[in-house]
Parts: sequence; structure tokens; C-alpha cells
Amino acid sequence: MSRDEFVERTLAAHHRQRSRCRDPRQATAEVFDDLLDQARDTAFGREHGLRSVRTPADLAAAVPVRGYEAFRGYVERIRAGEDRVLTVSRPYALHTTSGTTGRPKYVPTTRHWRDRYRGPALYAQWGLYFQRLGLSRYWPGSVFDLSWERAELDSLWDPEEALPVYSITKRPSSVGPQDWAPPWYSERWFTAALGERPLYTRLRLLAGSDVRLVVAVNPSRITALGELLNDELHYLLKDLRDGTVNGTPDARTRPDPLTAARLETAHSFGGRVTLTDLWPGLSLLVCWNSASARYYRGWLDQIAPGVPLIPFSTTGTEGIVTLPVDSHPSAGPLAVDQGLFEFVPCDPADPGSPLAESVTTYGAEELELGATYRLVMSQANGLYRYDTGDIYRVVGRVGRLPRLDFEGRGGSVSSFTGEKLTESDVHAAIRSAVGHASVSGGYAVVPVWGRPPGYTLVMEHQDATAPVHSERFCAHVDAELARLNTEYADKRRSGRLAPLRARVVRPGTFRALAERKVVVGASAAQVKHRWLHTADTLLRELEALDAALS
Repeated sequence: MSRDEFVERTLAAHHRQRSRCRDPRQATAEVFDDLLDQARDTAFGREHGLRSVRTPADLAAAVPVRGYEAFRGYVERIRAGEDRVLTVSRPYALHTTSGTTGRPKYVPTTRHWRDRYRGPALYAQWGLYFQRLGLSRYWPGSVFDLSWERAELDSLWDPEEALPVYSITKRPSSVGPQDWAPPWYSERWFTAALGERPLYTRLRLLAGSDVRLVVAVNPSRITALGELLNDELHYLLKDLRDGTVNGTPDARTRPDPLTAARLETAHSFGGRVTLTDLWPGLSLLVCWNSASARYYRGWLDQIAPGVPLIPFSTTGTEGIVTLPVDSHPSAGPLAVDQGLFEFVPCDPADPGSPLAESVTTYGAEELELGATYRLVMSQANGLYRYDTGDIYRVVGRVGRLPRLDFEGRGGSVSSFTGEKLTESDVHAAIRSAVGHASVSGGYAVVPVWGRPPGYTLVMEHQDATAPVHSERFCAHVDAELARLNTEYADKRRSGRLAPLRARVVRPGTFRALAERKVVVGASAAQVKHRWLHTADTLLRELEALDAALS
């Protein structure tokens, strides 16, 4: 496929996606039929009597709504090498994520799912990006794609596993004619062998290119790129002048004094450089811009001033939920060609408790503007009527489909950069640091926005002037969080999350805060200690308590 054919293909896929918004009925029917074809003749299908299912109502009667733990046994059978457990198509890999319970989740992926669903969705969303840029062709170096990484399947295979296990952001080569296969897959800056500083090496290799588009899933990847540009500016200038990469001569790289001079001039004026100083033609940023990701908006404006932002698809390891089709900054229409979607009305502060197996669900056409819903999803990867725990708000409609803004995940989960920190992570880390199996409620971890963002450990201590103890304790908890949560560890190593900080308070502080809430009308039964907070409200409450006691 030529470069021009590639862009044409993305634009055509984008056009089809917009057409589905106007009339989603055919796509919905095709997905339903395909899911049944995948599920009927499997262990799951036989156990749930799927041969007699003819309609979505039949499916709802046969398969209860359940969370991941109900599927874990089936997935373990797949991990052991058993075929036709959840899908007739044989899984070739398992995508892993840290999950929200602290235990890793393993989601089967088949060539059928990737070729029929994931690949076409990526073509459609990239068609929007090229349309926004007004590009009819791709040229090398015009795209900086941080949304996934090239990987060789053999390198991801643990010999003790029946299937390779890896993150969905690592993608081996195309598995079929409909799968995503962009032309930059073979370009040097995108290869996996980039040494110990892969982000800097990519930046260096693209520094002299005419980059028009930077794409990431999480905005922290783009802000990390902008900060790296400034932190490593001295080394980048030397590499550009000398024609080296990481200080090493490179036969395929030429000196670039013009780019070096442009960056030096920009730095001399403001003391910092931006992505638009490096790439004057940069015209579009793509990343999530909802839930906690929206906090990055101001930071993105500073590292790429004046560059428009549109969202990446609302996507996770389990599947794609929304696909952007226009310039809305954060929300896209429901991706009806990706799965079957059901919705359960909920409060925005939903605690994340498991939904009842027979809970009443609503279809996309029944959703109300402004309301929030828990998502139940069925995908051809084997997760049927799966309680995702994710909360969406209806912010409009695109044709006949709801426009959905991701609000976050129900329950005590915090995630600035994709770390998905859980209360079980925090409790286990504190318990390790204290050295006891039982720990009092004198500790809490609070998210704090910053550049980079991070967390504060609020801890009661007899001596509030003991910084050495608190810093040592905090470092222990930070290390334990990294050990328990691989995604937290990755974000800490890359600098996308700041180290855990300590905030020492007097003994009895948490109790005093609870009593104040009861005094102003809260039910004592509802005032519970939270090891992990999902907002920084606790820090403001501490300030108010200090003011009241002073």
C-alpha cells in the first residue's frame, strides 16, 4: 500500500464511521451476529445456552452482567492452552492491564478481533486526524506516533506461557488485510531497538523533520516529550550540530545546524523551547482530554502553544467505546461497530460496587442528555456483558448516537497517567512500610496535580517535626507501590509521576475530620476512612481544620 493509498484508506474509513452515526442499525446487527458466531460453539456458549439466543433480549436473559473476576477462570483455561473457551477464533496473545483490584487482568486477543474490529477503528480515527490537517498524502517524518510501540511477537513470549502476554500498546506486525499497518511502522524512529533512552532517541531522529501531528493515548506522553526537549536541550543541540545520535556518530544522520540555530534562538528569548519551536509546522495534538486527563490542558498549551487538541478514541485493553468523528475536544460518539453496549444509570460518584447480575440496562437510543451511566460491554474478544466499571456522561448526540464523555472509573481508583492506583495497592504498601499485618487508619494517599503530577501521603505521627522518619517511610511506601503496580512503576521511572511526598499531621487528625463531617450533617455510617482519595479534597479539609484549631 502506497503512502497516498494509506491516507485515502483512513479518510474512507472516517467517512464510513460518520455514516454509522447517521444510521447505526446495520452495524449493530452485524456486531450482534458476529458475537454469537464467536461465542456459540465454545465452552462459555454451551454453559450459557447461546445456541438458542436470537435477539439482544435473549442474550441478556442467558448471560448475566458480571465483572472481570467472573471471566478469570475462562481466561486461565486459555492461558493453559485450551481452545474454544470464549471464542471460536483462537487467541494468539493476551493483553494485560493492572486492573482495578490490584490483580492483573488478561484479555484474550484473536486475529479475528484485531482484523474485524481494532484495525478498522484505528483507520477511522486517523482519517479524522488527516482530514483536520488537510493532508492527502503521508510523508516520512510528518507524524510522531506515541500511541503504541512496535514489538516482535517472539520477544514478548514467556516460554512458561502458552501465549504471549503484553500490553495493548505494544503491537506486533499486521495480522490481516484490515489490521492497522501505518507506513511509519518500518521507519527508523519507530523501531523498538532505541537503546536506554527511547523517547530522546525518537525526538532526535525526528528533530529535523516536518512533524505536523503528535499522537498519544495519554497526555502525559506529550508533556513528557515537551519537558524532555528542555531538559535535554544541550545534548540535542550538540547531536544536531555534530550529526550524532546520543553522542554517537551515525552514518544515516547528517548535521542539522539550521534546526539547532532555531532552537538556540527560541531558548535565548524565553529560557524554554516548545514543540512548535522544534516543529514550526506542528498543527494538531491528539490525546485523551477527559476525566483526569483534562488537567493536562494548560500544560499542553505551554509546550505546544496554539496547537489544537482533539481526543484519541476512548479505548482500553478490553475494547474501544467511542471514536472521534469531529472537533469536539473530549467526547466522541459511541463506536457501535466495535461491540454491543448497554448502560446502567448511576451517580457520578458511583462507588464502583459490582452491578447486579440481572440489572436493568438501557440501549444507546434511550440515554438522556446530561445523565451518567455505567457501561456494560460485549466484545468479540470473549468478554460478554462485561461490567467495565467505567462511567460515561452523555454530552450530546452525533446523528442517532450519544456523544459520550468518559468521567472515570467507579470506585477508589486514581489515575493521572494510566497508573490505576487502587486502595488495595495503597493499603498493602503502607502495611509493608509499617511492618504489621494490621494498620491503623492514620494514613491516606491523595492525588496532587503538578508538573509532573503525583501523590501525597498524609500520615499521622507523634512528632510532626520528624522529616527524616517521614521521608524514609514515604520512600518505602513509594517503592512498594512500584512493586505492587507495574504501571505506577513505569510512570515513576519515566518521570511522568513525581515521587510520593509526605504530609505529616497530628495524631487524631483523621478522627477530627470525621467528627466535623458528622457535625455538619453527614451520617456516621457513611463517614469511612479512605486509604486512597481520587481528588485532593482531603488536603483542603486539612487546611480548614488547621485554620479552625489555630
